[in-house]
Amino acid sequence: MIGVTAAASAGIYLARGYIDPGIAMPVMLGVLAGATLGARILTQARPRVLRLLFGLVIAVLGVEMIYNGAIGRL
Repeated sequence: MIGVTAAASAGIYLARGYIDPGIAMPVMLGVLAGATLGARILTQARPRVLRLLFGLVIAVLGVEMIYNGAIGRL
């Protein structure tokens, strides 16, 4: 159901000129390729490695957010 409503709203945004197709197309292709590759890797990955990798990514993002907040950048 979410896909149907997202496609409908994307069509409206595209018709109104809110979406730049030159940017949206490469982003869409990258998301599709990343999701496909990620799904294939996920079936063979060990849960402990995934937990550690996820924790590392979240920690790096947290440090980046704290740093950006400290220097006053949004």
